[in-house]
Amino acid sequence: MTNKTSQERSGFLFNVDILIEGSTNGQALQALLALLNDSEKVVDLRINSGIELGQVIESALASMKTNYQEKSRATLSAAKGFQAKAAAAQIASQPAPKAAPKPSSYLTPDDIRESISKNRLVRLIVNKPGGNRLSIPCRILNFDESAQMLSVYHVDEKQVYSFSLNEIDELTGQ
Repeated sequence: MTNKTSQERSGFLFNVDILIEGSTNGQALQALLALLNDSEKVVDLRINSGIELGQVIESALASMKTNYQEKSRATLSAAKGFQAKAAAAQIASQPAPKAAPKPSSYLTPDDIRESISKNRLVRLIVNKPGGNRLSIPCRILNFDESAQMLSVYHVDEKQVYSFSLNEIDELTGQ
């Protein structure tokens, strides 16, 4: 059995939040890494959150996906044009049914903007790759209609997430 002497070194793990000033997230991250890497006492590090790099790439990919979906829909609608004309003729001969009211669980872009202005709590059902569905209680921070992106603050995890509108299955007001 060996006894530890006071000169032996041990490692200790700390979990901290650090606020670094910088004009961009990348510059603040660079300053943090320089600060931590310059210290001889820091053996290893892992950054769990706060990195906001790659958002331009993500929005470009989302835009490409949206454009592809729109082209696919246009091609599909052109291919089904004959079927649509036949269906329209059949529907015209029948009495028009009453328009179904929108479910109360659906939020329009105007509702989204109102939720942002009133800082209202909403529940977001997100379908992630691999079939994972997430139910997120959140507040909507930003809605970019041109990029089809929604930025939300997860009230339980205290994290900010951005989702493409095609990832969102359901958005309900609470």
